[in-house]
Amino acid sequence: MSGGQTRAPAPAGTAGRRVLVVGAGIVGICSAAYLQRAGFQVTVVDRLAPGEGCSFGNAGNVSPGAVVPYSMPGTLLNVPRWLFDPLGPLSLPPAHLPKLLPWLLGWMAASRPSQVRRISKAMHALHQPVFEAYAPLLAAAGGSDLIVMTGQLYVSSKPGPLDSPLARELRQAAGIRAEDISGPQVREVEPTLAPHFQSGLLLPDNGTCLNPHRVVTVLAEQVARDGGAIRRGAVRGFRMEAGVPVAALTEDGEIAFDRLVLAAGAWSNALSRQLGLDVRLEAERGYHVTIADPGPMPRIPVTNRDSSFATAPMEMGLRLAGTAEYAGLDAPPNWRRARILLEHGRRMYPGLSTARVSEWMGCRPTLPDGLPIIDRSARHPNVVFAFGHSHFGLTAAPATGRIVADLAAGRTPQSIDIAPYRASRFAA
Repeated sequence: MSGGQTRAPAPAGTAGRRVLVVGAGIVGICSAAYLQRAGFQVTVVDRLAPGEGCSFGNAGNVSPGAVVPYSMPGTLLNVPRWLFDPLGPLSLPPAHLPKLLPWLLGWMAASRPSQVRRISKAMHALHQPVFEAYAPLLAAAGGSDLIVMTGQLYVSSKPGPLDSPLARELRQAAGIRAEDISGPQVREVEPTLAPHFQSGLLLPDNGTCLNPHRVVTVLAEQVARDGGAIRRGAVRGFRMEAGVPVAALTEDGEIAFDRLVLAAGAWSNALSRQLGLDVRLEAERGYHVTIADPGPMPRIPVTNRDSSFATAPMEMGLRLAGTAEYAGLDAPPNWRRARILLEHGRRMYPGLSTARVSEWMGCRPTLPDGLPIIDRSARHPNVVFAFGHSHFGLTAAPATGRIVADLAAGRTPQSIDIAPYRASRFAA
């Protein structure tokens, strides 16, 4: 195998070595890579080419220090203001509200302080090993330069600390380094910023991905070089034998498997329902604009806390990414959401040139508590679920891949307690 490692034999006690991974985003491809290292014969299938879904357009943040959930106490109080602000970070078409309501109730339950602390610990366990878990995969694929530890900066035009007392508690409990800065210090850290920013929070141990799409493609190419198959096709369902799923059904025919890993992002629940798992998975739609030749280019990723969007220097230019739109999987894009990011970007970086801009929209797979499901199916022991990574797919993918390989092999993961990610937490 590439990277100087020999391929392990098939784990003892497994019925077969053929694993089908449904989903060619960063979670699916990292799972495929670690499954190969565990001795499995891997096929990856997706309706799109590797990395062309949600993994294509994220902000590139690689965040071992991401331990503060989005469902923080008090966040709900901001929702009316965000919805009525034409430049706000949240969009919710009224027609989608009835469908979203059960998800919202779950999100509200997750915002209780006791739940926030539980979720934070689970985030830390999954995110902390990101650099170490990516290292062997990227080294083998020749992509080690794509993920770098640059630090990340959060800024606000308002004075005072950016962290709430609870957020500060969560970071301290996890041992995350976070430095409060203010006044001229903000521009010392990032000189391209407008002078109106008065406060900042620097996380020096976080990093960035210089091209999220290329990370997925180089890893997928290595999976193929190591003997895996990458196939295009939309999985519609499964063929059962004696109540056990044995093949995926696509428009081009069947793909047989001994083990199945479902990592189809926002499209996962349509398939998991057929396998006995129905969860409140929401397509949280995000937008980005990427500006080629932007003029001022920040040195590190910067998140604007006032407007809730992220900026990142990338190989292809300056990316502005963010917003949350709850409108379902099939609604057409509202490109005004992307253009809002441009307006914010001009205020953030004086002299920003927006002559060459591309726009994108994708669907984050988000569960009410913000944590993914990484678990073996209770009904079908040969099925592993790995979806729902929300804003943190790029950060959590390699650790998820290692867990998936253990579960597919019938092993209890030793590196992490998977109880917080079990599907049973959503059982009635």
